[in-house]
Amino acid sequence: MRERFKILLAIILPIMCITSLCISFLMISNDNKTEKVEKENVPVNKTRYEANYFAMADETSPAQGQSTSYKGGAVFLEPDSTFIMIGGTIQNHTNTYGGAIFISEGATFTMDGGTITGCSATYGGAIYVSAGGTCNINAGTITGNTANYGPSIYAEEGAIVNISADTVIDENSVELNKKVSISTDTIVVGAPHVGMNMHYMDFGSYPQTYVGDSFNDTLESWYLSNPSAQTPIKTHRIGWDTSTSMELQKSWEFYTFIDGKVYARGVGVPFAEDTTYLSGETVGGTGVNVWFKVEPIRWVVLNYNSFVDGTAETLELMSYFALTGNINFYETTNEGNSWENSIVREWLNGEFYNTAFTPEEKEGIALSTVKNNLTGSVDYNGVSTQDNVYLMSYREFEYGEIFSNYGPYKGLCSPTDFALSNYCYKETSTNYVTATYPNGGTCYYWSRSAGTYSYCVYSFSYFSGMYDHSVAEKKVGTRPVIRLVL
Repeated sequence: MRERFKILLAIILPIMCITSLCISFLMISNDNKTEKVEKENVPVNKTRYEANYFAMADETSPAQGQSTSYKGGAVFLEPDSTFIMIGGTIQNHTNTYGGAIFISEGATFTMDGGTITGCSATYGGAIYVSAGGTCNINAGTITGNTANYGPSIYAEEGAIVNISADTVIDENSVELNKKVSISTDTIVVGAPHVGMNMHYMDFGSYPQTYVGDSFNDTLESWYLSNPSAQTPIKTHRIGWDTSTSMELQKSWEFYTFIDGKVYARGVGVPFAEDTTYLSGETVGGTGVNVWFKVEPIRWVVLNYNSFVDGTAETLELMSYFALTGNINFYETTNEGNSWENSIVREWLNGEFYNTAFTPEEKEGIALSTVKNNLTGSVDYNGVSTQDNVYLMSYREFEYGEIFSNYGPYKGLCSPTDFALSNYCYKETSTNYVTATYPNGGTCYYWSRSAGTYSYCVYSFSYFSGMYDHSVAEKKVGTRPVIRLVL
């Protein structure tokens, strides 16, 4: 009898422990009432659950199984239902729409912790959000998921997606071929405006993030201790001297530090000295030596759909950030406004092209035929140019694949720290936000299109839409575009 009792305890105790753990992982709410989901409804193995769930609006616990054969590999939210994930791991599920989670119209999914990983779908490798659905990601990790469209989160137009800075969304991707990996993480445009499903990839490198005040002092001391022994691996120049036309005025030198990483050193020329870097530290004043990390450039894929379906032979990419300011179109307003003869075109295809890309990377960049307009027209009635690097046009912005279906916040862009130290203006109003600056931080950036007047060029505004800027303006950011031959 005593032996049977021991055996019974050995079986029951582990089950009790597992049950107590799983209760803390999921909650389903209905009519503002939240109830714990008991173990018989949520089979859990310690911190991992792998069953399928169906959240309904008219019941307080989920029924077993998926609602359909193609929506929600692990969790399907019926209209007006609510599902809260507060821990655990959803792993290795698959479906057509939402490899892990499918959110119907009017339903709300909230992730307060846990992990979604290894899931796959055609649309929304981890999560699919229908128009009118709400997805709140407050904490947790979404990583290692795959899909043809939106490997992390696919949000229909009209969906609401809110992502906290405490969330880790990384390494969700789809491989187009062995050479190139395209990743997708939902970029929140506005708060809580529609989420734009942007595909992106990393290619080339450029100075971007400020190293921080403390490490800046360390690098500067290292440099000054023996400057003759510090040999720059390259020199990059930005800006023109207003007293001497076409004479480059600011140099940034790249050095390999003892940690093996590359940093750029130069004298900052900020537009406003009360601006802050991403770290929250204040941008140094004019004449201060500052150091920036030389990092991979993140690019937004402008023609993902047409490339995947075979109608486009090259992959068109635009930098996710405005990479610098202090690059004007022309030195003075009486020189015209054509892209063909502009300073920014010369700089992009010279200084930037030679700094940002290795010889091997240059082999993959196509020489593109770029169509241009004349003053006062958005039609391509000007002289076409041949460019390795160029800027987006007004017409491409209005009718191109990536932006045409999104609302007034579709073109919002943030500057890098490096851009802020190179005279790029940053608007800090909380009305204009990106995922990078959720508390406000957007900038103007040049298009290549001649503006309404002969001394103006269209720029993309920090608040939405297009804006006529003087060709001699230096506070406008630069957001390069390239095409890759794969």
